[in-house]
Amino acid sequence: MTKIMSTGNETSLPGNFIQEIKQLVARGRQEAYAAVNQAMVNAYWQIGRRIVEEEQNGSTRANYGKQILKQLSAALTEEFGKGFSVQNLYYFRQFYLTFPEIFHTPCGILTWSHYRRLLSVTDPQAREWYAKEAAEQMWSYATLNRNIQIHTK
Repeated sequence: MTKIMSTGNETSLPGNFIQEIKQLVARGRQEAYAAVNQAMVNAYWQIGRRIVEEEQNGSTRANYGKQILKQLSAALTEEFGKGFSVQNLYYFRQFYLTFPEIFHTPCGILTWSHYRRLLSVTDPQAREWYAKEAAEQMWSYATLNRNIQIHTK
């Protein structure tokens, strides 16, 4: 138990107690951010999966796919606001196609920004290596981006 120090009329808490509470708050915020990020990455992957499934049931694939993205973008933007442009929906679709087994890999800790950057790596083996290294080494987006840029020059 922490002993509260009294200095006359005011009470002061020991610095280590305050520091411990600050660390608990910081850790809680970090865990909350990670949970929200993972939920959104999962949602984007699932959206990509559903877009691909819907496209595969369409008769004229190319035109049908474009119409799906336009209609879906309009509906989602109206309901949820920014973040669901046709371009972003295309990225969600590519995300699913590029990482079909994503939730069976250690890469589940990467953010959407990491995955968006990884989508630009055209060599599947290189992309897999970057994803694995980024997850294992806990690379920030900036580190991943820098490493990809260095090796693609």
